Amino acid sequence: MRIGLIAEVKWEVREVCRQLKLKLLDARDEIWGADLNGHVLRLCLSGMVPAVAKNRVHRFLDSQKLDLMLCSGLAGALKPHIKIGDIIVQSPDQSLVNKAESALKERDIPFHTGPLVTVAKPALNGAARRALGANSGAIAVDMESQTIQALCKNYGIPCLALKGVSDELDDDLSSVLGGFDLIHIPSIAKRVLSRPSTWPMAMRLAKSSYRAANHLGNGVWATLMKLA
Repeated sequence: MRIGLIAEVKWEVREVCRQLKLKLLDARDEIWGADLNGHVLRLCLSGMVPAVAKNRVHRFLDSQKLDLMLCSGLAGALKPHIKIGDIIVQSPDQSLVNKAESALKERDIPFHTGPLVTVAKPALNGAARRALGANSGAIAVDMESQTIQALCKNYGIPCLALKGVSDELDDDLSSVLGGFDLIHIPSIAKRVLSRPSTWPMAMRLAKSSYRAANHLGNGVWATLMKLA
């Protein structure tokens, strides 16, 4: 079986990287490869620029002839009971959902199963997230999973999304992320450094993202082992 894994950046799947001796196969599209219990694993680091990510994912799907795709990343909660570090499990394929749920239960990683909504720009505050949740029926929001799932459907590849929650329903990220069309880390860092009033929220966001990525990495690795 050929298993694909998509992450924006390596630290989102650092447990997978720690466990496997990944080799760089394609420097342009950041495609890495390894053997996983006799199966082929291919990791694509899509990056954080939507246009670049979409092109990389297209080429990844064209070149790898995958049997299964796992889409990882961070998400924002759209329900009050969903907390920092929880994992969102979503897929049209119930068998994939069942395996992910089983893997997460075995590792005692908190998770919720339900629909995700993908947006072009982040929902920065509680009012925006509540409206988005009410309109979409989703339990969490991200910026890529449903786009990737639609692409996989066109290729006939089953797709499972695992997303680590990095901000809760009523968190207001406007002071740090407001006004940016893209999540561009150097630009955000420059703003934060020049505005001491943003430091508390920036620190909280960094800690929340680290916790979310830690749970996500362990959850992705546990799910891969279950799938393989």
